[in-house]
Formats: sequence, structure tokens, C-alpha cells
Amino acid sequence: MVAQIKDGNDLKGILKINDWNTLHIIARGNVLMQVVNGQLSSVVIDDDEAGRKLEGLIGLQIHVGPPMKVEFRNVWLKTLP
Repeated sequence: MVAQIKDGNDLKGILKINDWNTLHIIARGNVLMQVVNGQLSSVVIDDDEAGRKLEGLIGLQIHVGPPMKVEFRNVWLKTLP
């Protein structure tokens, strides 16, 4: 098992402030799952066949906001069959 679905209130406390967080993204076909520190936080099913891309580039993005420092470590990519 990769993650367990939790209630929205349970998800509020999953981020570690000033510490490393684990982000696990599973992209299989048109289904995207995001797991943060072992907790399933989102599932997206893209049914827009005309507008979606099933392959392409991978990017790490930060949204605009107050000054912040973001670091990445131990980034792995695994191709699924």
C-alpha cells in the first residue's frame, strides 16, 4: 500500500514545517495521485482526451508568494510498465 485516504481535517497536519517532506507522485495514464508524507492528498482523473498529454516534460514549480527557500533532494523517476 502506498497511502491511505484520510479526512480533510487529518490532512491539515501532514506537512513538516522547516523539515523535509516526502512527495510521491503517481502518474499512470490519465490518473494522477499525490501522496504527501504517506498520506494521499489528491487524485486527479483527466478525462479531457483532446487537451491532455500522456507524455512530456517533468517540472518542479513554486508559486508566487513571499520570499521562500525550496530545496529538492533524492528525486527519483521510475517508469511504470
